[in-house]
Amino acid sequence: MKINLLFVMLLICETANAQMLKLKPGQKFSYEAINSSDWKDKQYSSTNYEYWKTNFEVISHKNGIYTLKASPEIFLTKWGDGIHDSTVPFEQQPADFMAVAKKVMTDCSYELKLDEKGNITAINGIPEIRAAIMAKLKALNTPEGYEKHQKLIEVVPSEEYFKERLPFFKHPVRSFNRDTTITQRSPEGAEMGTTRTIIKFNLISPAKDRFDGLSTPLMAEAKAKLNYADYYTPINKARRKIQELADKFGQEKGSQTIEAKVLKQLDSLDKGFAKDDYQYMGAKLGLLTYLNTGGYWDVLEKVPYEYLPSENDIDNKLTRDLERDDMSKVKKAMELSFTKFKGKDYYPMNMGNTAGSLHDNFGGLIYRIQNKDSLQAAYNIIKQIEELKIPIATEMLKGMKTYVQAKLATDQKELAEIAHVNFNSVFDKAGRYRILIYDELVKKQIPDSIKLAYIDYTIDLDKKKIEQINSGAIENIEPFYFTYFIARNKVVYKKNLADAYYRKSKLDKKTEESYLQMAADYLPTQQDIVDNEFGLKREYKFTPFVPYTDLYLASGGSKGITDEAKLNKYVDMVILEPERYATLKENYLKAYPNGDFKAFFNKALKSKLPAIPTFSLSERSGKIVANKDHANKFVFVDFWGTWCGACVAEIDRIEAIHLKNPNPEKLVVTTIACYDKKKNVDDFMAKEKYSYQVLMSDGKVEKDFKIRGYPTKLLLLPNGVYVMISFFSNYEDVLNKYLKWEI
Repeated sequence: MKINLLFVMLLICETANAQMLKLKPGQKFSYEAINSSDWKDKQYSSTNYEYWKTNFEVISHKNGIYTLKASPEIFLTKWGDGIHDSTVPFEQQPADFMAVAKKVMTDCSYELKLDEKGNITAINGIPEIRAAIMAKLKALNTPEGYEKHQKLIEVVPSEEYFKERLPFFKHPVRSFNRDTTITQRSPEGAEMGTTRTIIKFNLISPAKDRFDGLSTPLMAEAKAKLNYADYYTPINKARRKIQELADKFGQEKGSQTIEAKVLKQLDSLDKGFAKDDYQYMGAKLGLLTYLNTGGYWDVLEKVPYEYLPSENDIDNKLTRDLERDDMSKVKKAMELSFTKFKGKDYYPMNMGNTAGSLHDNFGGLIYRIQNKDSLQAAYNIIKQIEELKIPIATEMLKGMKTYVQAKLATDQKELAEIAHVNFNSVFDKAGRYRILIYDELVKKQIPDSIKLAYIDYTIDLDKKKIEQINSGAIENIEPFYFTYFIARNKVVYKKNLADAYYRKSKLDKKTEESYLQMAADYLPTQQDIVDNEFGLKREYKFTPFVPYTDLYLASGGSKGITDEAKLNKYVDMVILEPERYATLKENYLKAYPNGDFKAFFNKALKSKLPAIPTFSLSERSGKIVANKDHANKFVFVDFWGTWCGACVAEIDRIEAIHLKNPNPEKLVVTTIACYDKKKNVDDFMAKEKYSYQVLMSDGKVEKDFKIRGYPTKLLLLPNGVYVMISFFSNYEDVLNKYLKWEI
């Protein structure tokens, strides 16, 4: 029986511990290998895992140097929650540099030079492999991420990259397995974390009957580790395709053709699944969210809660149910949000939206319900959620539960007990519910002593909430989440505090004026509206806006302040309600018949409103437009983007104001396209036949104006400050009111 000389050589090496390679020109063999590393510390962990197989052919042996042709055949790499698999066609590869690069490498070969001790002396052919990778990336239009392709190509492939994947020749054995754990320590000796590294490789005989080619030992191990079979089930393949379409849509968002292209591919994907396949329908929702004509809400309506892929979808579906006064799925929604999407952190990632949605919708339904049986049903649902024994969910609902109890209670003793229930967690909307509970105590004629204690505690709680936000940190809240989500609620707590002071003012005539003044002082300002317009709007649905400044001045409080201070308080109201301008002017001239009202008003506005940042932007035609070009005029500006569905849905209203400008001598109508491409804007304007002015953002202007969402509408005033125009308001009507201002 003929025995391959290579394997004889390897066996001799194993038994005699020799280190010299004895290869023969024409010999062919393969190696497969696994390299995995796990890093863990007290807070974080990460895993890298890669399997690869490379085929070799000995070309020559001259002057102690072997020349081999090396041909990578397979790469299987853990990639986030997925796999980079070089065995699948290019069209099934993720749009990612590494996936494309490794697939290209399996179609290439390179020349490897070794000395007789297994040392790699040279690797030839890398420039050609790099060129092939770059050409394929260009052909596939693979997007660049944080690191540019030109930078990545210097690392993959490179001599170092291939050397790391060619450890075999220094260890000429049939198989090799090394498992090492290293503990990192600080200079003081404290344990910082551990890294476990596993390196394995295995020689594969060229004999046809050795392995079946598809299940070599290490390949089988790698596929089990990567859960390979499940990765390629039809539903998981569809999920990846849907994510690819979502990424593609995100990359080209604003293009006038991308939505049609994505829908066409999605329609093709639909044909592989039954119309009632809830797994597939749920998977589609993440993509349909972005599409204007994708039917997100229709699909969401059909998919049961347990098949929904994200907390956001659960929130949306529950909102729809509660809008129909259907409370039957609240427990199910809460259970899924706090178990399926719990994650590793203390709060679910989307906790702010989940809590807000529940308080605004379930809490809103409870607020509207007057029927005792329906209130009892709502209370029972909250009790069922408590029985799930999820502490953060129980904490979140304590205020809502107490409010339901207050609405149900009729006995004075029971109401007194309810008045002593305290709640105060990050997401419980304590400020809102304590005001609503207080109103129930008033309605049900609880003694003033109990009401006073209750409202005093409420005031103290709201102040502490504001102080906590001012401190810059809250336990178990990540800094990013705190800055961009929690901190914005400060304006809501200010409103809660204003409401609480107003209610306290009604308890004692002697102190009415002083507490009304405090209520007026905490009334949300124009800046508060800029900071969190939608949060305030949601709060006003439960505790409507009350003009506390009017009440304070009407109560006789103005006797204790100067005319100028009184007029300055009127300015606050005029900013929020521009139609009050005439009354302000009248009151000013009564107080100062020979005064300069325009100078007073300008000075007051500049002290209360943000200054207009300097900007200079390119209009679509290329013309440079700066804010100084509109000096002494009102400028109505819409921050928008062709990628923004809400912007596009109402942009025709901007066009209408542009065409029917109520006062062209005083008013300029313009827009600023943010995070957008000029081609997308040009295509959109041509398609819709719109003619309003579009300035292209420089990436700085929206930050200077502190734009937090899109669309956002501002009115730049002739005196160098600006106000925010509320979303969905009657823009023309509001503008006409501001245009009457003499500034």
